[in-house]
Amino acid sequence: MDAIAGFGAQFGTEAPPARIVLLSDGTNTAGREPGEAVRRAAETGVPVSTIAYGTPEGFMVQNGQMIPVPVDGPALERLAQDTGGRFYEAASGDELRGVYADIGGSIGYRTERREIWTWFIGAGLLLSCAVAAASLLWFSRLP
Repeated sequence: MDAIAGFGAQFGTEAPPARIVLLSDGTNTAGREPGEAVRRAAETGVPVSTIAYGTPEGFMVQNGQMIPVPVDGPALERLAQDTGGRFYEAASGDELRGVYADIGGSIGYRTERREIWTWFIGAGLLLSCAVAAASLLWFSRLP
């Protein structure tokens, strides 16, 4: 979010539309506190879409011990709601692919083509008229 907020200062323009997609089990183990992150996202107007990935029976092995790491879906859902994002759940790779397909359909860019040749024709005509008027005033004849 610091990069998004600093965009305007660096380039002198408004920050481009942005969205954060967070893939997590919902448990905060490092970094900012979730409340602070939600507040910053809301302040900058950046929606955070969350993906709760895992199962209630999930675990990890650390130092030879099995540590339970169940998904905290409600925390991720709150984060998404508080920032204007969407909440997704995925317990397997296939479900995660479906979530990515859904997110990919709603996040992207649009190319807009505009014809600007008329502006150049208009500027050329104005410049020609100005040259003709200056020539008429200076030399009493048209070029």
